[in-house]
Amino acid sequence: MFFVNTVQQPLLWLSIGALVWFFPAVRPTGKLKTRGSLHFWSFCFAFIMIVVQVLAGLVDGLGKSPYDHSAFGLISNVLIVGSVLVGRELARHYLVNSITREENYRVFLAVTILMTIISFPITKYSGLISYEEIAKFLAQFLVPEFTKNLLATVLVFYGGPLASIIFIGTLEAFHWLSPILPDLKWITAALVGILTPVFLLSYVQIIYEDETRKRRRDKEQEENPLSWIITTLISIGIVWFSVGVFPIYPSVIATGSMIPMIQPGDVILVDKKIDVMRLATGDVIQFRRDDILISHRIIEVIEKDGIKSYKTQGDNNSGPDRELVKPENIKGSIIKVVPNIGWPTLLIKSDKDIPMDDIVF
Repeated sequence: MFFVNTVQQPLLWLSIGALVWFFPAVRPTGKLKTRGSLHFWSFCFAFIMIVVQVLAGLVDGLGKSPYDHSAFGLISNVLIVGSVLVGRELARHYLVNSITREENYRVFLAVTILMTIISFPITKYSGLISYEEIAKFLAQFLVPEFTKNLLATVLVFYGGPLASIIFIGTLEAFHWLSPILPDLKWITAALVGILTPVFLLSYVQIIYEDETRKRRRDKEQEENPLSWIITTLISIGIVWFSVGVFPIYPSVIATGSMIPMIQPGDVILVDKKIDVMRLATGDVIQFRRDDILISHRIIEVIEKDGIKSYKTQGDNNSGPDRELVKPENIKGSIIKVVPNIGWPTLLIKSDKDIPMDDIVF
């Protein structure tokens, strides 16, 4: 296996690349004057994907790279990965631009599927036994690899092999050369690996049309690409924040059980990275009871047979909650209250058939 990975595979791809190089020249569809811009954007796309991965890693965790970072190891990795990369992207370029001279997503998809399948060794497929393993492999590896390859295929169609080499080469350089890598959960890896290339893929056409002046719009109204990138990253961050990907998430208060600390319509920020066994009297926590979330203060810590549970009460309620809160039902502790900004959410929530005395939306 070591011989195959370090010698045979690079030699195979270099041989394919050499054959393609000596074939009759095939030019990319993009005009010569647009290729420099596409090469620049190829690097930007890879950089954005790396940034998103690192941001996700700050949430899920970062780990030490498993690859050899000695001088010999770095040189070996560059030569091996670089050989495969150049040969593969020359082959991709020849396949795409010799088959079609117009945007043809059937061709793009066919080439992308081929490149995705050969990205993994046969042992990766043969080792999949259970449905759960197959599902995780599809979500964490195969589909993200497909979306990345689809973006590379579109880039090679417009900008030639150098565009895809810059794009994938930058990603590979980070993966193989960085001493610290994101240690993502499989669901996070799937989310990042699929959505980010899809966002970027939608922008390739805009860039090309802008460069070739196919889109006729007033220069004063033209969108700044940098603002689009920032908007995309912020949008992804807001979605992650709202759904609870980050250690801190928002929640809108619907009732007055915690007045005066928390008013109806306030938004609380909940820290879910807490040690629930170290909570103390006076802490304000959010916990789940049945299908609702409740935010109340701990008024007593009860320990029985080494297992803790918590008696809670709303500051504005006349008595404690009827049931004790178990550690596994605690979502987090309240660390900040933002006044009034949750009213739009409350207006679209229905309070029918819901006990409004002690719930949090």
